[in-house]
Amino acid sequence: MPCYARPVTEPNGQEATEQLISRLQELVADLQTAQSVALPAEEPYLASGSAIKGSVKRGVFRATRPATRRYDRLATAQASVALELAEQLLAANAHIDRLRGDIDRLDHAIGSLRSSAADPAGRSGPADAEGAGAIPDAFYWAFEARMRGSSGSVLDRLRGYEHLAVSLREELRAIANGHDASPPLWIDLGCGLGEFGALVREWGWGVEGVDSSPAGVEACRAQGIDATLADVFGFLASRRGEAPGAISAIQLIEHLPRSRWIDLFDGAHKLLAPGGALLVETINALNPEALTAYFLADVTHTWPGHPDTLSLMAEHVGFDEVEVVFMNPDERGNAQDFAIWARKAGSDRDRERPAPTASARANTTEP
Repeated sequence: MPCYARPVTEPNGQEATEQLISRLQELVADLQTAQSVALPAEEPYLASGSAIKGSVKRGVFRATRPATRRYDRLATAQASVALELAEQLLAANAHIDRLRGDIDRLDHAIGSLRSSAADPAGRSGPADAEGAGAIPDAFYWAFEARMRGSSGSVLDRLRGYEHLAVSLREELRAIANGHDASPPLWIDLGCGLGEFGALVREWGWGVEGVDSSPAGVEACRAQGIDATLADVFGFLASRRGEAPGAISAIQLIEHLPRSRWIDLFDGAHKLLAPGGALLVETINALNPEALTAYFLADVTHTWPGHPDTLSLMAEHVGFDEVEVVFMNPDERGNAQDFAIWARKAGSDRDRERPAPTASARANTTEP
């Protein structure tokens, strides 16, 4: 008979409920099958011993079978009730997620109204929204779908960060030294439709997303990713709870006012756990073709980020180790994107050790 208590690997609430439903369905099916069998075809106990003992055991089993079937029916009924409750729980969780989305959208609308009332220039939407105030959300995602390529190509590009994520995960687990069995937390700012969050979850992290787009937040929640509808600066300033081991901002900073870029680095540095890392990816300003093909095409972009500028900002707010990684080479071998990988000091011992602060350029040829 199957083991219905098989271990589950760190599921979220929806995944845990779905796995419970699956196990209960198997249990109900097995109990229903057992009810219809007069004598099990494979039962080691009934076949053990001598032929006479085996015959006696089978005879006793047949004689008592009507009584035991009553208990089988009761067990089947109990399992069926548990299955129905689990299915209702799954539906309730989905309803709660929808309500959370409604509440977040209401909070977002209220925040936008307050921002508009307080802004003498009359701008609408939060200051760091990815075009949410001036560009309709539906248009933005239609633009993204056309310009950024297929979902598969996006995932292929993002998989280039797997070695960094896995290595950091193992470092943080070593620091925990077995005191915390749960996966470390990764917060993805500007999580969009959740592609990167899903990959990070595959790489053994717990994931939390943040985005100013209601459609993006709903897409993340549909994948079981905990996502919050908020502007990133307000989120970084007000978040409480578990300190994340990593924070990412993939293709986000070019949407934010450049006067607040350093606030992003500073807020992330303060929020990160000791030994954590910040990953910031943006379009490579050193590649003119990337600028004309991708940066200028998006009307929600504010200013292109320069590798030296962003690495200096990371160093300025206190990150101990800052590396520039060039990504996604074009047909000429020139990087179309680059990423800042910045590490926070992990302990007093780390702070005493001389840390490399010079930006390291790798993986491609600069244009």
